[in-house]
Amino acid sequence: MANKFTKEQFLDSKQFKQEERYLLTALLEDGKIYSMKEVKELLKKEKQRKVK
Repeated sequence: MANKFTKEQFLDSKQFKQEERYLLTALLEDGKIYSMKEVKELLKKEKQRKVK
């Protein structure tokens, strides 16, 4: 079973760059818990998204 963390814990993490933490403020919901895999997938999808 994967460890789960809150939005705040991810935002405090030194594992992500500043611009990634900025994205996470918009992508993650308050009060919800996420696995590291889920968060990395969200970031990956967002970075690959095309700007129109």
